[in-house]
Amino acid sequence: MNSLYLHIPFCSKICPFCSFTVRRDRPSLHKKYILGLIKEIERRAIWIQEGRQNKNLPRQKLLKSIYFGGGTPSRLRISDVEDLLSEIKYYFPFSNQTEISFEMNPEDVNSEYLSGLHDIGVNRVSLGGQSFQSNTLRELGRIHSVSRLRKALKSIVQSRINNWNLDLIFGVQKQSIKMFKRDVEEALSYNPPHISLYGLEIHKKTSFGKNSQIYKWCQDHKSQFEVMYLWGKERLEKDGLFQYEISNFAKKNKKGINNLMVWSGNEYLGLGIGAHSYLRRTRWGNNRSLKTYIKNIEENVWPVDFEEPIQMCEMATEFLMLNLRQNSGLNIDKWQKKFDIRWENHQYDFIKMLCDSGRAFWKDKKLCLTAKGMLVADKITVELMCQGHS
Repeated sequence: MNSLYLHIPFCSKICPFCSFTVRRDRPSLHKKYILGLIKEIERRAIWIQEGRQNKNLPRQKLLKSIYFGGGTPSRLRISDVEDLLSEIKYYFPFSNQTEISFEMNPEDVNSEYLSGLHDIGVNRVSLGGQSFQSNTLRELGRIHSVSRLRKALKSIVQSRINNWNLDLIFGVQKQSIKMFKRDVEEALSYNPPHISLYGLEIHKKTSFGKNSQIYKWCQDHKSQFEVMYLWGKERLEKDGLFQYEISNFAKKNKKGINNLMVWSGNEYLGLGIGAHSYLRRTRWGNNRSLKTYIKNIEENVWPVDFEEPIQMCEMATEFLMLNLRQNSGLNIDKWQKKFDIRWENHQYDFIKMLCDSGRAFWKDKKLCLTAKGMLVADKITVELMCQGHS
């Protein structure tokens, strides 16, 4: 296992587009939740070690990535984060080379907090900035202002943490192409090592998903979103931030290690409410209720909502999807041999159509998607898997 993920669900405000497992922040619950995470870390470590002994597997290697996601991890005190890292290190060894990433919102960023993170070992932060336009932030329901975002970025640039990411969102209602371009240009002025460009997704159970007007607007402006994405890719690469996955762009040696581990099909352990794990060809997800999670932990019961073995067909589909999302592409021959795949003629015809239409190309026996192809990567995955498994 190379990666460890800790979910911190607390948020000052729930964004209307967010489908993650989040809860309105209540500082009174922090300590109880931290203690629950610590207990889950201990129990999972013992469970993993027992499995190794039963199967005579080698010892756990050093973790390559620890990721604090959310929610908003920056709602925690530095001492809480330090307690979690101390517990992890006791059970899951890691070194100074391990990437420890920490998600933050602009309203929580200041030089003292960043210095505290650095002192306890956090070496990468990811800032949920989303936009430098007041109108766009308002449409997204964000509580930080443009000036607060700029102040946060200035603090990060001046901090001792030199590996960081900025999230930007495109495809927002009333967001023009010109507004998005200004967002990208201002983001680049801070010389970021990494930028994530996320197209707004409308999920059914969110406030946006229940708003037919927003849904219709997004459907009617898909061609505009494509223009934004293609321009953004070209502009970022012009500034030395090269695409390595659909939404992620990085300078040399600044790719997110957690991202790379997951997209490469490596095993990972997720802890906290709503967190997912993939280990020993099994996938499971923790329940999304904070009350139930804490109750399960206190009663020494696994806080698991579902658990399922991964079948070969599912593994093949996931491997295909994850590789097509990356600019390195997929070696079709190796993939077919690995999973005993047999394609029919229409799938080869489909690939030819993708190449002819500028959505894919061949490079060193690998099928790679262009930026236009990545916009419809999920549909391409479905088409290539259709009747494809023997």
